[in-house]
Amino acid sequence: MVVAGSGKEQFKTFNVSTAAAILAAAAGTPVVKGVSRSVSAISGAADILDVLRIRPVADLASIPDAMRKTNIAFVSYPLFCPRYAARYDGVFDTINPASFFMPVATLCVRASRFLFGLAHTDVELSARALQSIRPDIPAGAVVSTDLTDGETVDEYCGVGNAHLACITSGLLSATIRANDAPTREWRAAVAHRPTHAGNAALAAEALAPAGDTPATRLVELNAALIVDSGAAAKDSLQRVRHARRSGEAMRLLTRLSESR
Repeated sequence: MVVAGSGKEQFKTFNVSTAAAILAAAAGTPVVKGVSRSVSAISGAADILDVLRIRPVADLASIPDAMRKTNIAFVSYPLFCPRYAARYDGVFDTINPASFFMPVATLCVRASRFLFGLAHTDVELSARALQSIRPDIPAGAVVSTDLTDGETVDEYCGVGNAHLACITSGLLSATIRANDAPTREWRAAVAHRPTHAGNAALAAEALAPAGDTPATRLVELNAALIVDSGAAAKDSLQRVRHARRSGEAMRLLTRLSESR
């Protein structure tokens, strides 16, 4: 499963997709996760991996070995597209046309599925673009949540209007799930922290066995989408919840840190 996000949200959440990728890997799904330094927030995935002492693969040839050892490989985008990354990273802090497909399109690994978080509600357009650009990947999903008018995040949330476009066997379907509006407490619980250390700590806390918080629920929901290619069915939610509550996710986090 290839996992990537557009970033550039209007409301900044903590690094949900990174935690969700680790949780999905702990639940048994092989994951390749694209990472970069921050573009539109305090911390990008690469920034919190530094704090957690997790090293992305050094070169493309190392991806299979990382997958065999830990079921997950973190890959810096410049490894695939150094000239593009030099022009793109840190330049565009808002959604632009390339944001609809480039994060997934640049991760040129052999995969059966993808999950892409888009900070824009037109998930169907993004899915069609990826279907055209990556016909080698037979299934995938693009997700987004409109928390309020003009306030969009690149995750699938249990609040606001959650948008999901799925590709299965070449067929595309799009749905919108209406949920309650986000509360002040929910926002405070999942908001991007002002330091790399704070964001890394919240990502790790969301993987801890104890507790059932807005952060753990948000990570579980997105991990279930990774596991189940956009369906987030009840059994996939149960799988990722078991991986967290059994301590498997934290054990994987420890292994990733120790392998540095």
